[in-house]
Amino acid sequence: MPPPKTRKEMEHNLALVFEDTLKKLESNDKSLKGSVLIFTAPHLKKVKSTPNFRLNLLTIDESIRLQANMLEWMK
Repeated sequence: MPPPKTRKEMEHNLALVFEDTLKKLESNDKSLKGSVLIFTAPHLKKVKSTPNFRLNLLTIDESIRLQANMLEWMK
């Protein structure tokens, strides 16, 4: 699982996490929703954007960063 080389790649990977989270929340699987709400959503809430609408990389914790890289790697 190679890390992203550019900021653009990192933002793309984080977009995959947001997409995946929304998809799971819209599903009918209660255990999947519960898992997302407990393990992913609290970390995503902490991600902030800058005034120019880019993601503030300092607000991305290791859990979300690893999940984002994993989703890109699994594509």
